[in-house]
Amino acid sequence: MEDTEKKIEDNPFAALFPSISQAQQFSSEKQQKLPEEKISVNVETKLAVSKLIEDIFLLTLEKDCDGRTESYVYLEDLAERMDGQTWMDIDTLSQAVFERLMLDSPQEFIKKPASKSLAGEPLVLPYLSQSYNRLIEYRQQQKSEPFSTCIKECKSVIILNAKTCLLQTELFPSQSLYQQFIDIYLQESGAVFGDDSGQIIDFFVQVMDSIDKDEDGNVEDVMIPVLDLVKAKFINMSLISAEKSQYIHLCKFFSKTAAMAEAFMKYNTPKDIKSGKQFESTLIGSMLSLSCIPKNEAGPYDFFNDPSSYRKHVHDNTESSIWAELVTLNEKIYLMIYSLIKVSPHIRHLVLKWLGKCLAANQGRTKIWSNQMPQLFNQLYSSEGFCLNLNYLMLKLCQPFCEPMSAKLLKIQCSYTQAVGKDEEDIKTRCIHAGGLTEETCLIPAGVENTPNNTETYNFITECFFLTQQCINLGFHTLHNKFTKLNQDLHRVQRLYQDVRHQSASEEVEPVRSIKAQMEKGMTLFLSMKAALTVPQLLEMSLNLHTSTATWLSQMAASERVTEFKPITLPLPETVPTSLSLIPEFVMGNLNDFISFLHRYQDELFEFAGDKVKYFMTLILVFMGNPERMNNPHLRAELAETLSSLMPPDPNQKGGGGLLAKFHREKLFSEHELIDHLAEKLLHVFVSIEMTGQSVEFEQKFNYRRPMYIVLEYIWEIDVHKQAIKNLSDIAERNIDAPEAPLFLRFINLLINDAIFLLDEALSYMMQIKEKQQEKERGEWDSQDQRQRQQTEANFRFMGNIARYHNVMANYTIHSLELLTREIKTIFCNFTMVDRIAAMLNYFLVHLVGPKQKNFNVKDKNDYEFKPQQIVSDITKIYLNLGDSEEFCQAVCNDGRSYSTDLFPKTVQVLQKIGSDPIMISDFLGLDDKIRCLNEKTQAEDDLVEDAPEEFLDPILGNLMRDPVLLPTSGTIIDRSVISRHILSDQTDPFNRAPLTMDMVVPQTDLKNKIAQWRKDKAKS
Repeated sequence: MEDTEKKIEDNPFAALFPSISQAQQFSSEKQQKLPEEKISVNVETKLAVSKLIEDIFLLTLEKDCDGRTESYVYLEDLAERMDGQTWMDIDTLSQAVFERLMLDSPQEFIKKPASKSLAGEPLVLPYLSQSYNRLIEYRQQQKSEPFSTCIKECKSVIILNAKTCLLQTELFPSQSLYQQFIDIYLQESGAVFGDDSGQIIDFFVQVMDSIDKDEDGNVEDVMIPVLDLVKAKFINMSLISAEKSQYIHLCKFFSKTAAMAEAFMKYNTPKDIKSGKQFESTLIGSMLSLSCIPKNEAGPYDFFNDPSSYRKHVHDNTESSIWAELVTLNEKIYLMIYSLIKVSPHIRHLVLKWLGKCLAANQGRTKIWSNQMPQLFNQLYSSEGFCLNLNYLMLKLCQPFCEPMSAKLLKIQCSYTQAVGKDEEDIKTRCIHAGGLTEETCLIPAGVENTPNNTETYNFITECFFLTQQCINLGFHTLHNKFTKLNQDLHRVQRLYQDVRHQSASEEVEPVRSIKAQMEKGMTLFLSMKAALTVPQLLEMSLNLHTSTATWLSQMAASERVTEFKPITLPLPETVPTSLSLIPEFVMGNLNDFISFLHRYQDELFEFAGDKVKYFMTLILVFMGNPERMNNPHLRAELAETLSSLMPPDPNQKGGGGLLAKFHREKLFSEHELIDHLAEKLLHVFVSIEMTGQSVEFEQKFNYRRPMYIVLEYIWEIDVHKQAIKNLSDIAERNIDAPEAPLFLRFINLLINDAIFLLDEALSYMMQIKEKQQEKERGEWDSQDQRQRQQTEANFRFMGNIARYHNVMANYTIHSLELLTREIKTIFCNFTMVDRIAAMLNYFLVHLVGPKQKNFNVKDKNDYEFKPQQIVSDITKIYLNLGDSEEFCQAVCNDGRSYSTDLFPKTVQVLQKIGSDPIMISDFLGLDDKIRCLNEKTQAEDDLVEDAPEEFLDPILGNLMRDPVLLPTSGTIIDRSVISRHILSDQTDPFNRAPLTMDMVVPQTDLKNKIAQWRKDKAKS
């Protein structure tokens, strides 16, 4: 008896009883009861039940197993207490399993041991799970009574003991129960294949459900230590870790019940929900952070190390492998999150809350300073890889409504962006999980009618749409900006490397070695970023979203309450829908950014879109020339770049695309239902970025205009657009004195302004570069110490970059003027414009063909995009295009600053030297003769000015006025041509800055007649 009491005291399961005495009583009753139990079934059934229990639990009370082939654990102590009973029954079941679990080395008690017998399983949880599997097999075979009752009891015993093990792990100090949980799941659940139907999953669901119903325990007690182990595993994983999918599948298990799902989301909530970095430190965050982009730019890098040592096909193979790993990772994460969302409305609330808080905590990633302070950036916010993987997840959630013209898109509620929840319950009830949207700038300013609705409830589509757009803004968009900057930096470092390499004897000397190392590191980061950004599935889903967004935005701009998709017609109604004041600018910015990226790096994906690209064109035509519907001039200008990205690929260029892509995009520019409006919209946005109140920074302005020039050159060759531009020119001529200058007049005025400024600056820089090159050749740089020399070379490279930029833009601008003047002539020869364009052409021609041309004769002209031959040729063509106009020829010879009789002959010499068309040269000589004759007459008239009364002279240019007008506010009399040119750029009186339009000026007919009479009198004398 004392031995029995001692055994019970030492038994860890005795802790389940309130006291040792009760445990002893339970044991005693069992021993007394069993012998007295009345046998209610026949011997055959009794033996069958015993065999079933033995086979499920692989234990026995029978000492002699000589006649058996299977291996069983002999429960010696229990057998002794059973007074000779050698069979198992329901009454002995709990005690038998109880004692089996307490055996430290069950394999020592195996009867007929095999080399790898399951009966000797030493680990508690694997033993119970294996017993459960055997039970399921029996249940499928034995469905009659009393077997079903026995199986049911066996199952209860297994679940109860598994629950006890997980809740009271201290009973098994030598075993890691939570690691056993993980190991069993990974080995037996089908996690390798993503199978959700394994028996082990049912087993664990029932165990966790039992724990949830236990008054003294909850699922968190088990899940937290399990999830801690999983998170530790993820922290040490890399993207190529083979086990990542299995561990995500394990986490997906916790979406099987509402209790587990809630505990899982609670576990993933960071202590500081305002810290973006802490979200990455959660378990979900550690999954999302697996990427080919390192968390820190300093490394370590898992891919593309020492990139210059490998050929392109090696990098392409690496990239493909990365894509496969990222897709596998993100698809698994999506399935896990989607399973959580489907559990219940409450769990969906918790998931959306996590996403919303995470995005709000990372909003600082979009700030300009984030690029300047990378170390602080890395401490505060989630990594690039995390955000890009989160992009994938959000895009995947959006795909069900990412079809152009889908009725689901019309369920998006714009007022969501201004909705604010009063408290947690209000946020949950009304579904408002995004943060920071109320602070975003919208497409147009809000009106008084935009009072937030404090009662409206929002649907899942609305939440998904705006959370995804927010995620793209701080993820893909931000990384694209960094990627672009890195690309520019790499080009700069590569040029620097080439420069210093030519000056050094070996690559192993400084600074060549350090510059090469910098270049290698930069290229490694570049290739890593590119691989992450160009995952085909990510781009396809993005294209789907942005195509759908384009259709939705166009509808939002067309009418107030959209209940169905209707064809867009232009012009749009004058009434601007208030919904545009609720749509954040970043929705449009994300679209522009993505199309630009796709054009540069994956242009062939437009083939995937097919004719869906037409929705982008509709969007462009709706918004690009419409400041009433999109206030920000930057965004409208970016639409012009988006437009250039949609142009058909050049088959002669690398990556020119296939015939299908070319077909759809050519069709886009000629057959789109609104294409007649393209030219007008393009000119409108060109002009709008210059207007007062809509101005942008100088360099940015020309960056915006560069794609506009490209589009202009392309559409000029398409009849519908050429005719549209000519029509705009005709309208401008008919309304040249209108209070508001016509669009085309403003456009060509800015074109001439740009040409003058850009080419003048470009020539100035070329002259400075020549001086610096001569200094270097004379050895003046050699006398500088190393630091001074490096600074001098850096300044020289910077000057070269600026010169290259001005040359490129000047080339575009001059060429655009040449294109237009081929068929549009009279407006350029109008008194408003003719003097300026003639003076511009003369000024640049005298610099490029006169004595000053040697000042620009730099080495390596191509490095600076300096193409004087092309510019001279284009300028010559402009002369010839306008040469039939008497007014133009007169203006050329009136330009006393630059024109001289030897200007054209010198130009002819240059044209002959560069091999220009002989017919063009002959025509130019004929124009020279015509202008010479006019010049002789002009010189005679110029003599008149010297004696002219002061009141006859223009106060700005000093010329004899031909059509004097009075400026009403300053009272100044000025020539009409002079003030009309001024008003094109600045609608103020130049003498007092008061507002001024052409309809306000007062003709001075009497003075005009007096001047005309004076001219006649002078001519006679």
